[in-house]
Amino acid sequence: MKSTSRIIPFPTLPKSRSAEELEFLPAALEIVETPPSPLGRAIGATLLAMLVFGLSWASFSRVDIVATATGKVIPTGRSKVIQPFETGVVRTIRVSEGEFVSSGQIVIELDPTIADGEITHLQGDLKSAQLDTARLKAALADTDDPLGAFQPPESASADLVAMQRQFLIAQVSEHRAKIASLDGQKAQKEAALATITATINKLDAVIPTIEERVNIRKTLNEFGSRLQYFEVLQQLTESQQERLVQKTHATEMQAAIATILETRSQTRAEYRRTLLGDLAEAERKAAGFAADLSKAEQRAKFQSLTAPVSGTVQQLAVHTIGGVVTPAQALMVIVPLDSKLEVEAAVNNRDIGFVHAGDQVAIKVDTFDYTRYGLLQGKVLSISSDAVTRDVPGEKSIDRQAVGSTSTTSEPKGQEMTYVARISVLNPNLRIDDRVVSLAPGMAVTAEIKTGSRRLISYLLSPLAKYKQESMRER
Repeated sequence: MKSTSRIIPFPTLPKSRSAEELEFLPAALEIVETPPSPLGRAIGATLLAMLVFGLSWASFSRVDIVATATGKVIPTGRSKVIQPFETGVVRTIRVSEGEFVSSGQIVIELDPTIADGEITHLQGDLKSAQLDTARLKAALADTDDPLGAFQPPESASADLVAMQRQFLIAQVSEHRAKIASLDGQKAQKEAALATITATINKLDAVIPTIEERVNIRKTLNEFGSRLQYFEVLQQLTESQQERLVQKTHATEMQAAIATILETRSQTRAEYRRTLLGDLAEAERKAAGFAADLSKAEQRAKFQSLTAPVSGTVQQLAVHTIGGVVTPAQALMVIVPLDSKLEVEAAVNNRDIGFVHAGDQVAIKVDTFDYTRYGLLQGKVLSISSDAVTRDVPGEKSIDRQAVGSTSTTSEPKGQEMTYVARISVLNPNLRIDDRVVSLAPGMAVTAEIKTGSRRLISYLLSPLAKYKQESMRER
């Protein structure tokens, strides 16, 4: 049997119609026969590709985390403020705004009339006290020539020295006259005592003879007159009583001499005590006048205000000769020469935990638009170890009140606590159009301190993570 093969043909696609043919078909067939536009698929594919690319880029790309701090430009040596020590009258202004001055140069002189008068007065008081000290020491020396022991200060005037010499002579002479008077009284009493002693010795020699005569007359009394006996007895009694009287006088003279000696010793002790007291007072006054003179001379030096460093005069606040200045009034500011510029910025309390020394900083100068003229680069040098409390600016205070219900802070109302950060400036110059401009102290800046980095996709996932953490919970 002869086999026959059967070929099954594949279905063929309908022949595509041309655009002209489609236009003549019925509307329903035209829609069916017209192939779909590839633009929709292309847009969908493009959007999908962009989404995949965006998610991939967000997963691998990182953005900087910055802490923003406002501050100003300062010189490393700090600007030096020139202030008067006390109230004074301007005598001379030796500098002008923007002028360069050297260290130690006089910039303003105040009228020294009052200070000089006080110095002259204290110098006179000091010399007088020193002369009193020298005179009293010479008097205490108790030498035969007190003037030889008198050593006045070399700078004392001749008139004051002559007056002190006369005073010394009069003082010593008065004391010596008192001692001489007492010595005279003592000599007089000693002479009287010698006379009394001689009288007693005489009576001591006579009384034994009279006693013998009395005994003889007493023996002869039986044979002779009783009158002669009584006469001799009376003479003996008178002699004995006279001796007792003279002994009493001798005791009185001895007591008087002892009193005179005691008075003499007291006079000398009182004289030395007075001199020592006056000497101590004079030395105390001299020391006080010397201290006051030193302070007055220092105040006189303060009448000439000098530049503490070499630099440029700025903010000159006094322009009137004869004008009155008050203590601690800022008369001018001297910006140190060739001092490097730094930025002193206030870091918010909420950012201080992430800022460290060595962090990179991008500095925006408020004077120049950073979008046109660029940024300055710097580095954190140091951070203060304690916070500084300052008043919150008005606009910032309003913003804080507006968000007060959603934010918590322990800072006092109307104030904020900030930390002071010192930031170095790598290049303090900016190209402004066709010229290079350097930073100047006092310029306001905004410092953006780079504290780390973060994946871009984490910003998208943070709300979800927060929702996951806080959902399905109840207080």
